[in-house]
Amino acid sequence: MGQARLTSITESKAAEFDRKASERDTRWCDRLPGLHLIKLKKGSTWRYRYRDATGKRRTATIGKLTEKKPEDAARKVLEWSDNEADPLEEREQKRQNALSAQEQAERRTLRRYLESDYRRHMEAWKPENSRNTEQRIRNHFSEFLERDMATLNKQDIRDWQTRTEELGRAYSTIRRTYGDLKTLLNQAVEDEVLEANPLAGVKLRSPKMTEQQRAEQVEKAKKAERRMLTDDEIRSVLAGLESFAEEIRAERRSSRAHGKSYLTDLDAVHHPHWFIPMTHLALHTGLRPGDLRTLTWEELKIRFGRLRKVTEKSKVAQRRERQPAIVDMKLNSTIQKIMAEWWQDQGRPDTGLVFPSPRTGRELDKHATRKPWKRVKVLGGLPEGMDYYAFRHHFISAQLAAGVPMFTVARMAGHKDVSMIQEHYGHICEQQTDEAVDVVGATITRAAKGAAV
Repeated sequence: MGQARLTSITESKAAEFDRKASERDTRWCDRLPGLHLIKLKKGSTWRYRYRDATGKRRTATIGKLTEKKPEDAARKVLEWSDNEADPLEEREQKRQNALSAQEQAERRTLRRYLESDYRRHMEAWKPENSRNTEQRIRNHFSEFLERDMATLNKQDIRDWQTRTEELGRAYSTIRRTYGDLKTLLNQAVEDEVLEANPLAGVKLRSPKMTEQQRAEQVEKAKKAERRMLTDDEIRSVLAGLESFAEEIRAERRSSRAHGKSYLTDLDAVHHPHWFIPMTHLALHTGLRPGDLRTLTWEELKIRFGRLRKVTEKSKVAQRRERQPAIVDMKLNSTIQKIMAEWWQDQGRPDTGLVFPSPRTGRELDKHATRKPWKRVKVLGGLPEGMDYYAFRHHFISAQLAAGVPMFTVARMAGHKDVSMIQEHYGHICEQQTDEAVDVVGATITRAAKGAAV
């Protein structure tokens, strides 16, 4: 007889799990408590869950499935179990022994970590975000650059906040910059540079009353913007887009008539400028400008009348192996027709960006909508201060006002839960309270009349 297997997870079962499982799915061993296989973004990994001497539940990584067979992983667990070893403690001890106290302190300086491990971590970000974050940390925390990050404390942050406020910095800027530092420290823990974030429980002081009042005024103004567009405003947007299209076509006719006949005849296409179908899509779907710029034809399933996109904001979560927020919605007939026309104008592509830059063919600059939107507002007679984000506010507000469940609205807007909707659009739901009571009253009245009959 062959030797008994140490684990119930055979090589064939492990391979099948790796092939079919979704991200974060887990397959547990029935013979060795704690041994399991977990599916991650880059493949399946062996892990061991146990309790340390204090009773705290911990999880140690054994190795990737591609590097360790089931029996190898099981033998490692048995080795730890027989020796009553704490795998994470063992690993930490080895790391500590490898580095002298001085070397550890040098490795933990804010400057060194920012310029090495954290800079490599930020390579997955958009270049502009990476540059801005590093610059903010350098400028705002220059006095901490040579400090051992593990020695940062509450008083350091209190003193820093006081100095920054004396320079006249807005509280929103202070809060954002402090958030950058705490994010860096959390990543240092993940990279095993720090054992724990020394500022994990340290909060900023509340803003001064004048600053707090200013923040409340700003929030009040933002709440006023988070509303449905009026019928007149929508008509003005559509009229502005039509006038914008005709203006572009007229300019092209003039150019072709004066020696530039090689230019494309814009009277022969449905939409003479990318901004026109993009704005229609923004109005109908509420997509954020960043999601519109990065939208691809694979995500805009024009032949099936559907849009499915991982939001740009949640791609950071995806890089950290967390479930991303996905916009998934059916396109109504109006916007489907408009986008089908744009698809034809673009040569019926199967792949690539829906709204590429006409000059580079790559993603549009994040400020690309400013100039055409300003012109459309003038042509349509819209308020100069109306923001392009108004289309997203309209999309969310209109659904809430119509009684669409908040969770459904959140999903369609690209949020994983309703917290953001509650915080920023709760005032619209409150407006439905009286109507909701009337609905209940109507059911009672209807039932009473039926009983009388």
